[in-house]
Amino acid sequence: MKSKNLFKRILLGASLIFLLIFTMVVYHIATMPPIDNPTVQISRIDFDQKLDSIKANEIKNSIRSINGVKNDVIIKENVLVYFHDNRIADSKQVYESLMAKVALKAQRFEVPAHLANKSTCPVTGSNGIINKFTSTVQHIFN
Repeated sequence: MKSKNLFKRILLGASLIFLLIFTMVVYHIATMPPIDNPTVQISRIDFDQKLDSIKANEIKNSIRSINGVKNDVIIKENVLVYFHDNRIADSKQVYESLMAKVALKAQRFEVPAHLANKSTCPVTGSNGIINKFTSTVQHIFN
């Protein structure tokens, strides 16, 4: 008799915890603001030589002055990684503008064709269950 009551209490507690967590998730999804940067893209430029700190700062200042490039610029050894708004400038335009300002040899990194159209994550992709659940909840509450 006592074991049945204990089992019922544990089951009731677990159900309440699940319901509470599910309600919190639905609330956060329903009140989630729209994404403000859906057109931000990450790009990369590979330089032929290692960059010292002076050249790295010169490149950072030059690329930040290009219209459409965000402030998040990372330089590690001979690789430049930057974020840009692809509505304003694509990676080719940014590369050409930077090469006009800096006298260094470099190549723009391009994703191979067989990888360009692959989805990055099967769970959160456009057909993933998480995306479908999120879209459904947002559709219900909006």
